[in-house]
Amino acid sequence: MTGKLGAHGPMPRCAHDMESGKMKNMEKIGHLTRRKLLHVAGASSLVALAAPAIVRAQGAGTLRVGLGPQQPTQEDTYRVWEPIYQRIAAAAGAELRLDVANDWAGIATALANEQIDVAQMGPWGYVLAAARGEAKPINVMLVEGKPIYRAIIVARPDLELDSFPEDARGMSMQMLDTGSTSGWLVPTHWLRDQGIEAQNFFGRYAEGASAAAAQMATVNGQVDLATGWDTHRNTMIRNGTIEADANRVVWESDPLPNEVVAVRAGMDAEMASALQDAFATLDEETRALLPWPYTGFEPTTHEPYAVLEQMGRDLGVLRS
Repeated sequence: MTGKLGAHGPMPRCAHDMESGKMKNMEKIGHLTRRKLLHVAGASSLVALAAPAIVRAQGAGTLRVGLGPQQPTQEDTYRVWEPIYQRIAAAAGAELRLDVANDWAGIATALANEQIDVAQMGPWGYVLAAARGEAKPINVMLVEGKPIYRAIIVARPDLELDSFPEDARGMSMQMLDTGSTSGWLVPTHWLRDQGIEAQNFFGRYAEGASAAAAQMATVNGQVDLATGWDTHRNTMIRNGTIEADANRVVWESDPLPNEVVAVRAGMDAEMASALQDAFATLDEETRALLPWPYTGFEPTTHEPYAVLEQMGRDLGVLRS
């Protein structure tokens, strides 16, 4: 079975309110269903990681993994990460079920509700899952050896913006979904620090686009401005999806803690530790499968993500 979640339309709305309804449009959070994309006949048919030597959990059953929309399409995300997670599941002595969400908020909801065991997700999505369901971080993803990245705002290349954001008043802005760190949380927080309420400042304001769609909207002249993150845009340039000068970066954030691998609150501590070790000590062959510019994983805690938690409180999304 090779279908992808939300591939034929938006994911169903989640009935749970996100932190007492303080965030507008949170009722549109995608609900990650239990549709299975991959089911391997048995753990013995999987290729085990060469290192580390992980104690295989007896009766581990199925490892339910959920991925956020990291690559340009759900199909791309599935294709890139499925071989890697086969090896991770094999190291844990489990079969693999891999689901791909079509938005960042949906994956956070699924982990918080323990519909999945492991999520590879955006930092803000993790914070939401931790706040709502006590999800635990185990690893941070490394970009060229570093556990950081930056949020960006891009513009049509022909726009005259001598001073941003002042000169952008009245222009159109496309943000990503409200579960996105770089595509919603960080730029919204930064704009508010400048005394700007995005929905009132921009002439046409929208949320909910995928990262690839938002980039292409500026390239094609459909919108003036769009949010995103540097790793994703650089990947699109490297892959030839867009030219380096097809749009231009007009703002970037301070360094942010990178994407995270988190586990559900109720996961057995031994299994969580084994998975953490598996990610942190990937063998050379498996690291070679990682999409550019990702180079591996290292163990992490909640501490690097506390800054994002505070942003959520500042915006009234999270309770103090």
